[in-house]
Amino acid sequence: MLFFHYEDYRIIIYALAGLIFLLYLFLCRRKYAWLRAFGQQSLISRFSRIPTLYRNLLKGACMSAACCALGLVVLQPKWQTSRDHYEKEGLEIVFVLDVSISMLAEDVKPNRLQRAKMEISHLVHQLEGDCVGLIVFAARAFSLLPYPTNDYERVFLRVLNMINENYVRFVPYGTNIGNAFILAMNSFSTENAKKVMILLTDGEEQIITRSQVAEAVKLLLERRDIAIYVVGIGDTKDASPIPKRDREGNISGYEITEEGETIYTKPNPVFLREIAETVGGTYQHDATGNELRHIFEQVLEKHKNIVGIKKKTIIKDVYQYFVGGALALLALYFIL
Repeated sequence: MLFFHYEDYRIIIYALAGLIFLLYLFLCRRKYAWLRAFGQQSLISRFSRIPTLYRNLLKGACMSAACCALGLVVLQPKWQTSRDHYEKEGLEIVFVLDVSISMLAEDVKPNRLQRAKMEISHLVHQLEGDCVGLIVFAARAFSLLPYPTNDYERVFLRVLNMINENYVRFVPYGTNIGNAFILAMNSFSTENAKKVMILLTDGEEQIITRSQVAEAVKLLLERRDIAIYVVGIGDTKDASPIPKRDREGNISGYEITEEGETIYTKPNPVFLREIAETVGGTYQHDATGNELRHIFEQVLEKHKNIVGIKKKTIIKDVYQYFVGGALALLALYFIL
């Protein structure tokens, strides 16, 4: 529905547009009267480009309509629509992100870590009123947020963007999933809200044993109802080297062992599946990074709980359409 911010002044704009049209007709009539006084009108019309009566009427209508449209722009035209707004129960989602050096492998483009960050960012942009937390882990786990937040742009996404290749090379080497589980469990608030943990890793466990992981998580699950999703990333068929890049972003070599041999990394889906089964969670794997978005959206849809529906009013400025219409009418005026 179209309305104007200064609705009371609309009749004045219409009146002025009408006056402009009448003034244009009056001037045309005076011009024709002068031409009749100057000489024979049929002869003058034959050898000149004087518009006919119908063209003058059309030109006058274009001019007055263009002035009317520009006048209505001053009144701030707006378009109002309404749509159903689904009110849902808020979630607490804690992302547990592997930042070990193996996540720099480029079997997933641009690499495992960057693709994971891109899809987490995409999911967060779809949230509304949900709280999100962030745990990163390599040889040790670190909580980058003291508590889950619903300030996505200024807090969560800024912290997420700080995780880059330099950060990965700064943290201790290793993939301590057990420590990450324990820290993530303790990062949830005590609020009565649905809690979801999404752990994203390539699954190269190097430090803590599987029995320790299972034991630690079982103790915590007895006290908290947390839905756990383990998401693996990376090519499970072919091992990939871990590139080193210079300041310009070009590959300058590959990670090597102390013996000088190139390090290759390959995800371990068997281990991750066992961990997911142990903690009563769900395991999915994405070898290329193309399915991460779908996996995340599935998780969000599964735990979305609609508690009510309200009509939401949406108001948009539409002055640009009036300006465009006025310019088109003026162009038509000069063409005629």
